[in-house]
Formats: sequence, structure tokens, C-alpha cells
Amino acid sequence: MGEKLIIHHWDTDGICSASILLKNLNGETKTVIPKIGNYFLTDEEIDRYLEYGEIYIVDIALPEDNIKQLAEHARVTIFDHHMQEPIENINHINPIAYGAAQEDFPSATWVLKEYFNEDEGLLVILGIVGDNEHKIKDNRRFYDIVQRFCRNYSIDFDDLVKATYLIDSNYKLGKKEDVERLPLIIRDMNLEDILTNREWNKNLEILEKEIGKIVNDKNLGEKRGNVIVVDVDIPYNIISTVTRRIAWNTNRDVVVVNRGFFEDRDQIYVRSSRINLTNLIDEVKRLGCNAGGKKSVVGIITSKKKTDEVIDRIVEFLEGKRW
Repeated sequence: MGEKLIIHHWDTDGICSASILLKNLNGETKTVIPKIGNYFLTDEEIDRYLEYGEIYIVDIALPEDNIKQLAEHARVTIFDHHMQEPIENINHINPIAYGAAQEDFPSATWVLKEYFNEDEGLLVILGIVGDNEHKIKDNRRFYDIVQRFCRNYSIDFDDLVKATYLIDSNYKLGKKEDVERLPLIIRDMNLEDILTNREWNKNLEILEKEIGKIVNDKNLGEKRGNVIVVDVDIPYNIISTVTRRIAWNTNRDVVVVNRGFFEDRDQIYVRSSRINLTNLIDEVKRLGCNAGGKKSVVGIITSKKKTDEVIDRIVEFLEGKRW
């Protein structure tokens, strides 16, 4: 029961956050992620994790019942910056859950930086850029922080963005074991190590080709009022990137559904720059979906039989109709 466990999100922010946490924990610590695409733990995963005395949940909004199951056997701590309700008897380190503005905590790495009084180092900055990319320029305080980092280390902002793409290429190709090793590996890497990693660059070539096919296909999106709905059937976990790029290219609300990643479920990703999506999370949960996110983005997993209904409801929400 002495060994510690970190359950983290599979993207750059989650990986870098887990890496910062590893540096600040004493003793043997294992890092794991849920099955890529699952924003919940299966019964099998929970059973496997009951042997740990301390469990840290980092940058992933697991369902409350998952957390309570783990807390029956372990001391559970959450580090996050997503929209969440505080959970009784859980050490919940998430300023957003207690009313802070999301703009003040653009990444989980920043939450950990504040908590452990870390420097504004590469891991912290990669988390910020990974979760926001060029949109961080709209957040003056944190863009100034990123720019200062770039000046201090003679780094180009676009290289930071590319580094996050390279790190994320592992989860987007479904390389779960590689992602779980990354928090330990990446803390000893500098930016040049990341940018020149041959395997990750090969990953990125494959992904960019697939993403480009979707984003550049003008016939793929269906316009429903101010909303663009894109329906794809692909084996890669690139739905968040596709949604982001279409939203930025069109300046519209975007809903992307991927029917090809899971055998029995579908992924849906929603992005809006004009509507607060916080209430949408609760609404789709009431439909029996698993969902999480922030003001501008929501990720959803739904059973295939409900997919079309959920998409219709999301479009209604974005068009101002409340259920």
C-alpha cells in the first residue's frame, strides 16, 4: 500500500502535469492513463488500482463515482483545471471548482506550478501551450508569460506549438503504453530533444495527413444555422484537433463526431467561442453520456444508439434552445 499512483490525461498538459507531480512526490510512483478516449475508469481498472495507498488524479475529470470508489481504499488527491464540483473528503486542488476564472488557470501545469511553487519552466509552458495553442494570445497575462519564456531561452512560439503536437502524437495514434511512460521521460528532455524525436515526427506526418483530409474537405461539414457538424469514421483520436482547426478556420461553433474510434461507442467534441458550454456538460450527462470540459470545449462519449439524438440536442443548445 506504500506505492503511489498517478492517473493522468493523455495529452501534453496531462503528461507534463504528471511529470511535475512526479518530481514533487517521494517514493515509488506509477503513472497510468485510462483507455485512450475514455473519460472514466472501467471496473477492471478500478480493481487494479485498489492496491495503491495514494492516488493522484491529474488533468482528467473522472466521474464522481469512480473517485469515490478509489477513495474507499486510498487517499485521493485531484489536480485539475476543468469544470468540476468539489467532492467531499477528497483533496481537490482545482481553483476552478472553487470559483476561480478559467482564464487564470489555462492549464493543469499552472495549477501544479502554483501549488508546488515551481518555476515557469518548460513543462509548465508546454502545458499552457498544449491546451490553448495560438488562442493563448487572447489571454494577455499568460501570453506575456509564454513570450518571456521564449525570450529567455531564445525559443520561437511556433516551436512550442509543434512540440505539443509531437507529444500528443502518441495518444492520437493510440500508443497507451508510450503515453504512460512519458511523464518520467519528458522531465529530462529539453525542447530540442522533443522537436528532433524521430518517432514522434513520423507519428506527426501520419496524423497531419489524416487531419488535413478532414479539415480541407469542404463537403464534409453540414451547416445547421451557425453550427457546423462534421461526421467522420476514423481509427485515430484526432477529434479535438479537427474540431479546433475547423472552428478557427470558420469562426463558427463546431460539433465533430467520430464513429470509428470505439467499437461500441462514439466520440463527440464541441467547441464554441461565443457560448459558455458549462451547462452543456450537465445536460448531456443527463442523457446518459460521459462528458467533461471547459467553457469553450466539451468532450463526450455516447452509446452508438444515442449518437444522433445527442448531436441534435447539442445543436439545439448551441442555437439557444434549452431542453
